[in-house]
Amino acid sequence: MKKQHYISHKTMLNILNDLSPFKYIYLYGFVLVFFTPLMFGNYFSDFAGITPFAQSMELASGRVRLLSDLTVLYFIMIFIAITAAYFLKGLSFEVVREFKLAARNSDKLNHEVGENPKRSIFITASLLIAINLGWIWFFGFTSAGNSNVMRSYLEGTETFIIMAIFLGFLANFYLLIYALLMMEGRKHVIF
Repeated sequence: MKKQHYISHKTMLNILNDLSPFKYIYLYGFVLVFFTPLMFGNYFSDFAGITPFAQSMELASGRVRLLSDLTVLYFIMIFIAITAAYFLKGLSFEVVREFKLAARNSDKLNHEVGENPKRSIFITASLLIAINLGWIWFFGFTSAGNSNVMRSYLEGTETFIIMAIFLGFLANFYLLIYALLMMEGRKHVIF
């Protein structure tokens, strides 16, 4: 029997590796961006923030504001780098071949139980969109930065805020790669 080809999370990793300058660059950058403010944040206790979002966190420490700013700026840099690489260089032949083989798959709709890669990708993306919407709701401020939810957490421990920033970054990063997967899949009439 001929092996069937499907688009899965492995394809997403191949897209990410294809658009990276070198392997694991975004992981190394994220570790640097995420842990540097946590380690050296005490030196930035008076940091007011660069982005309007960080500036509106009245009760946040300088370390949380620095972490928020660096995470947002790092994601913008990644977005520009990946998008430019995708539109200027494109994907490698091996990744495009995965899409072409999946498009030729005669058995697109008849999967065995538990083998629906489209559903698992969709569920994962839906969960991450929910995390993003929760992140927006949680960090939603009025013009004076008076979100009651945010104020109650900023007065307490910073751990929850740090985890929310961490999950928000990962969700945005995954959704960027997911969008590229969908664009490439539509090109080859897979989805």
